[in-house]
Amino acid sequence: MKKHAIIIRSIKKKDLEDIALCIRNGGIVVFPTETVYGLGANVFDSRAIEKIFRAKGRPSDNPLIVHVYNLAQLELVAKDVPEVAIKLFKKFSPGPLTIVLPKKDTVPSIVTAGLPTIAVRIPSHPVARAILKEVKLPIAAPSANISGRPSPTTFEMAKREMENRVDFIIDGGDCKFGLESTVVQIKESEVIILRPGAITKEMLQSVLLHPHYIVKQFDEVKVSKPLSPGQKYAHYKPFAEVYIVDKIDIEKIKKLFGNKKIGILTIDSRSLVPENVILKSFKNLSDYAKNLYRAFVEMDSSGVEVILVQSVPEKGIGRAIMNRLLKAAENKYLNDVQENIPLYILKQ
Repeated sequence: MKKHAIIIRSIKKKDLEDIALCIRNGGIVVFPTETVYGLGANVFDSRAIEKIFRAKGRPSDNPLIVHVYNLAQLELVAKDVPEVAIKLFKKFSPGPLTIVLPKKDTVPSIVTAGLPTIAVRIPSHPVARAILKEVKLPIAAPSANISGRPSPTTFEMAKREMENRVDFIIDGGDCKFGLESTVVQIKESEVIILRPGAITKEMLQSVLLHPHYIVKQFDEVKVSKPLSPGQKYAHYKPFAEVYIVDKIDIEKIKKLFGNKKIGILTIDSRSLVPENVILKSFKNLSDYAKNLYRAFVEMDSSGVEVILVQSVPEKGIGRAIMNRLLKAAENKYLNDVQENIPLYILKQ
């Protein structure tokens, strides 16, 4: 028999009490954060965490991010927290920064996919914070989508993915950032970005000049076991095929795809497009990041067969956008129109 989630449109004190009781009793709840909607459960309850993996169809070697209310709660799940981590949390939290730290033995291994480390963040969305405050426990919460699909950044997206799989779904409006949090790990004098997000390399580096730390981007190519969510597996994929393009060339598109229904995601384009093409233009990089996943879902709903996404410079938030585009496209860049060669080239 299918589960029917309780939908909460405007959260009240009684709702918070019911949600907290549900989480403490092993339930799973969809709630908004400033990045994407999360699918949460009591971090110390292995059976509840198993429900998350089942609801998402998530591989068991893909670790979860744990949400805490404040630095005091951090001590419940992490140990040996370095001073530089505290400095970063104080600067960027509550907010979209996740730090990978040594985990406490009290945290079930299913949460961390058997790793000795745990990924932790302090969300800023008022609903997420109200739930954490009421529950008085850390909450493990990956994105509230079927594994591999675009993360939900609106209530409707989350509801469509999880309505018959969870106990509660809370409407918190549209997510502010629209991309998952930046994930970093600290090793000696380096801060390594495992997954780029709204907290950029430049922002991190500006804080870490004193004491001096070098901020580096992790090379995912050789990952055999994910160190954080967002690595190794194909992610953020719509049903349509996705290709990355550096510029929009309508004639080239017509030659390659003929009468297929095409979607194009670009920045501030005023291109005229044929009838079989749906164009979505973003105002700037922030708009691109915030509405990327929503655009993927809208394209799927419109019956689009192929989505062409415009590349952006890999600096600032552009790194996070390109990270998600490469995952969604499985590294496929559209090739020039030539005879007897593949349609696309793979980014190495």
